[in-house]
Amino acid sequence: MIQSAAAEQLGIARQTLASMEQGRVPFDGVQLVTMANLYGRPVTYFYDLRESDGATVAFRADNPEAVDAALKQRLLDRLAAIADLEVAAGLDVSHGLPPTEPLSKAGQRELNMVRSVAQEERGRLGVGDRAPVSDPVALLESIDVRVIPFELEPRDGELISGFSAFSQSVGAGIFVNTHPSLSIEHQIFCVMHEYAHLIFHRDVYREPGEGYRTRGKNASPAEKIANTFAGTFLVPAVALRQHAGSLGRISPTDVIRLKRVFRVSFTGMLARLHQEGYLDKATNARLWAICKTRSWDRQEPEPLKEPPAYGRRTEALARAAWERGEASLPFLGDVLGKDRKAMRDLVSDWEQDAHVDAVH
Repeated sequence: MIQSAAAEQLGIARQTLASMEQGRVPFDGVQLVTMANLYGRPVTYFYDLRESDGATVAFRADNPEAVDAALKQRLLDRLAAIADLEVAAGLDVSHGLPPTEPLSKAGQRELNMVRSVAQEERGRLGVGDRAPVSDPVALLESIDVRVIPFELEPRDGELISGFSAFSQSVGAGIFVNTHPSLSIEHQIFCVMHEYAHLIFHRDVYREPGEGYRTRGKNASPAEKIANTFAGTFLVPAVALRQHAGSLGRISPTDVIRLKRVFRVSFTGMLARLHQEGYLDKATNARLWAICKTRSWDRQEPEPLKEPPAYGRRTEALARAAWERGEASLPFLGDVLGKDRKAMRDLVSDWEQDAHVDAVH
């Protein structure tokens, strides 16, 4: 297509389009979506979201090199594409993160503060301190923190749970590994762990250039902070008191029942019971010994079956963008990860639903 014809379709002068192509005049979101429709390409075809453009990444892994550059870039591009989809859907994104609370130490004083922030966040997000969180993905996406699943196999015995990204222009994204070897409980904890990083560390995000331990006594302060936040958020003290307060000598069966109530792992439940004083030193040691003997630290007993609501917000945005006429089929297919046939079937369903709604 010649430049003058493209400019006419965009509703601008040819000279303005030339300046845009040369980088002197920026595209706005609507123009970029129109351009994508015009050429039948996804928005991300026209640019890459790279860390030099303001996106910063933090890894939750002993071995961050397990996420290669190509995968990381693909996921950052997906985050940018979802941001474009929000524009096309007419969504006024607020990026509802709380003010950052920078912490670099993880002493008792700091961890007590982290627990207080976790309780405050439950209140801010409307879940209070008495009820378990049924789906943290849906909860965080309600404040425009995108949660993006990906699947990555273990490499040399190392398995990445997830990581997060943040930029002032695009907002926040949490990336969660949904490989079958990672339980639903593990994924749920990862979501809240990365949310903690966004709260406490987003201003200092960077790729670790030195040893960065996620587990054990030598775990980095940032990881201890994120683990403490996630555990307190998912298993608040008041709710735990309601469900465990009347128990006497806690058995493995009790722990399994509680872990299913709060949708956390067996080991995560043990940690919270110990932190809140329900397990003395001897009982805690006994339950951990049973856990390791039965390999419950690697294979969840009575695991959850229903995954979090990955992709529901993105599909709702895609439908809104399609109904507004602001997104092409290739672009939507790229964002949703669906081929052309799958997208045609999905659009057909949307149109049928719209027809039924119109009749009623």
